[in-house]
Amino acid sequence: MRRDGEMIDEVRNPWRKRNGVVVFDVETDWSADWSTRGKLERTFKCGVAYVYNKKKYLEFSEPEKLVQLLKRAKTLVSFNGEGFDFLVLKKHGLKIRKYRNRWKPQRIESLDIMHGIAEYRPRRNRGKKYPSLEEMMFQHYGVKKSEYNPDNLREIRKHCCEDVEYTKRLYEESTWQVPIKKRSILKRRWEHYYDDDMSGGVWDGENWTYIRDFGMPIKSHISAESTMLCPGCKAKRLSLRRVAQGKDSEVVCPQCGTVITFSPANEIISIQSKKEYESSVCKNCGKRIEASGYTHFGYGADYGYLRSGRSICPACGKGCFEWSDDETPGFREHWKGSCCKCNRDIGKWRR
Repeated sequence: MRRDGEMIDEVRNPWRKRNGVVVFDVETDWSADWSTRGKLERTFKCGVAYVYNKKKYLEFSEPEKLVQLLKRAKTLVSFNGEGFDFLVLKKHGLKIRKYRNRWKPQRIESLDIMHGIAEYRPRRNRGKKYPSLEEMMFQHYGVKKSEYNPDNLREIRKHCCEDVEYTKRLYEESTWQVPIKKRSILKRRWEHYYDDDMSGGVWDGENWTYIRDFGMPIKSHISAESTMLCPGCKAKRLSLRRVAQGKDSEVVCPQCGTVITFSPANEIISIQSKKEYESSVCKNCGKRIEASGYTHFGYGADYGYLRSGRSICPACGKGCFEWSDDETPGFREHWKGSCCKCNRDIGKWRR
């Protein structure tokens, strides 16, 4: 069906229950890791529930108290609760079970509106994109989610209340108007790489998660909306979106050419002028002559420090070679590669 120029599905809502029904939502810290493990490890910030028997909204700052309420309910209603919220609450005492591609609470009925739509919509469109809560809000009520500061607990709670309010309103609709949109990724595809034994990244088909020290997540210090004033010309504001998304490790000022290089944790490693940057490129292979390092948690006796980079070949002076120094107590290792010009093994050449 086409409505206002957009193709939609009309999906009948089969649920009419009110007695013992609780509509809920939780908010957590942000993470680029959307794997099952990543969701299980999220930190609870707040939760909101609407209890039909009491006809009131309840706010929770302690996840265990929210779980106690949910356990007493006959039916739980959520929007992607079976794909996210139940996993977050598992470590706080909620017992869940695997159901198809998601999770359901044990011995409690559950309606996840998002997944319900995917199952009840016409068969020809079941492979289409799952609708977001905001898409459904706009389709039904012409509103979008209000913006909020993810570091302000008061604003987070207000945002959570808004999500529960509109999830409740959608639950009370007899028919859902669902936008038909193509999925960009039909099946998640996992990839990973390691620069060395200490750090790497995992791509789940939608996001990069940078890891180090046996899979410990590296927390990003910037968001996709972050900007910074160019430290070179101090006139141009630079977007950090691609750095936050893991697509680039460098930001170049279009006005003065200053290059800011970031670590996998999105911390600034170096700031170079255009002239300094160009002078640090190997004339033979075009790769950067640079060095960087960071303190890591260590798998030896204590915290360690890992440095790596490329340097000018000491043998011919015309090429460069890779090297790394791992100063972890109990696991010290030093490695030097071959020159890109004369092909000498620098480690052996020095000896």
